[in-house]
Amino acid sequence: MSLNTPVVEDVIYEDRLLKASEVQRILNLSRANVYRLMKAEVLPTVRIRGAVRVPYGDLVKWIESHTMPGEGTC
Repeated sequence: MSLNTPVVEDVIYEDRLLKASEVQRILNLSRANVYRLMKAEVLPTVRIRGAVRVPYGDLVKWIESHTMPGEGTC
Protein backbone atom coordinates (compact mmCIF):
# COMPACT_ATOMS: atom_id res chain seq x y z
CA MET A 1 0.00 0.00 0.00
CA SER A 2 1.37 3.44 -0.89
CA LEU A 3 1.17 6.42 1.41
CA ASN A 4 -1.26 8.10 -0.99
CA THR A 5 -3.77 5.25 -0.94
CA PRO A 6 -6.88 6.42 0.91
CA VAL A 7 -8.23 4.14 3.61
CA VAL A 8 -11.96 4.08 4.22
CA GLU A 9 -13.30 2.25 7.27
CA ASP A 10 -10.13 0.10 7.51
CA VAL A 11 -10.53 -0.98 3.87
CA ILE A 12 -7.86 -0.06 1.34
CA TYR A 13 -9.72 2.02 -1.22
CA GLU A 14 -7.80 0.34 -4.08
CA ASP A 15 -9.49 -2.95 -3.15
CA ARG A 16 -13.03 -1.55 -3.09
CA LEU A 17 -15.72 -2.46 -5.57
CA LEU A 18 -17.58 0.69 -6.56
CA LYS A 19 -21.29 1.06 -7.23
CA ALA A 20 -22.45 2.94 -10.33
CA SER A 21 -23.26 6.00 -8.21
CA GLU A 22 -19.68 6.10 -6.91
CA VAL A 23 -18.25 5.76 -10.42
CA GLN A 24 -20.67 8.51 -11.49
CA ARG A 25 -19.15 10.92 -8.97
CA ILE A 26 -15.58 10.02 -9.88
CA LEU A 27 -16.12 10.38 -13.65
CA ASN A 28 -18.63 13.25 -13.38
CA LEU A 29 -21.06 11.44 -15.68
CA SER A 30 -24.73 10.66 -15.41
CA ARG A 31 -25.64 7.38 -13.81
CA ALA A 32 -27.25 6.29 -17.08
CA ASN A 33 -23.96 6.86 -18.93
CA VAL A 34 -22.07 4.87 -16.32
CA TYR A 35 -24.52 1.96 -16.68
CA ARG A 36 -24.13 2.13 -20.49
CA LEU A 37 -20.33 1.99 -20.18
CA MET A 38 -20.59 -0.91 -17.75
CA LYS A 39 -23.07 -2.82 -19.95
CA ALA A 40 -20.93 -2.28 -23.07
CA GLU A 41 -17.92 -3.57 -21.09
CA VAL A 42 -16.06 -0.31 -21.71
CA LEU A 43 -15.42 0.01 -17.98
CA PRO A 44 -13.84 -2.90 -16.12
CA THR A 45 -16.56 -4.65 -14.12
CA VAL A 46 -17.11 -7.49 -11.68
CA ARG A 47 -20.45 -9.25 -11.60
CA ILE A 48 -21.68 -10.72 -8.32
CA ARG A 49 -25.07 -12.34 -8.79
CA GLY A 50 -27.23 -9.44 -10.00
CA ALA A 51 -24.84 -6.70 -8.91
CA VAL A 52 -22.29 -5.07 -11.18
CA ARG A 53 -19.33 -3.31 -9.58
CA VAL A 54 -16.21 -1.53 -10.81
CA PRO A 55 -12.94 -2.27 -9.00
CA TYR A 56 -11.45 1.06 -7.88
CA GLY A 57 -7.88 0.14 -8.87
CA ASP A 58 -9.00 -0.95 -12.35
CA LEU A 59 -11.01 2.26 -12.74
CA VAL A 60 -7.91 4.33 -11.94
CA LYS A 61 -5.91 2.36 -14.53
CA TRP A 62 -8.73 2.81 -17.07
CA ILE A 63 -8.77 6.57 -16.47
CA GLU A 64 -4.98 6.76 -16.84
CA SER A 65 -5.06 4.75 -20.08
CA HIS A 66 -7.77 7.02 -21.53
CA THR A 67 -6.21 10.32 -20.47
CA MET A 68 -4.78 12.30 -23.37
CA PRO A 69 -2.23 15.08 -22.92
CA GLY A 70 -3.54 18.55 -23.57
CA GLU A 71 -2.26 20.77 -26.37
CA GLY A 72 1.10 22.38 -25.78
CA THR A 73 2.25 19.76 -23.27
CA CYS A 74 5.45 17.80 -23.67
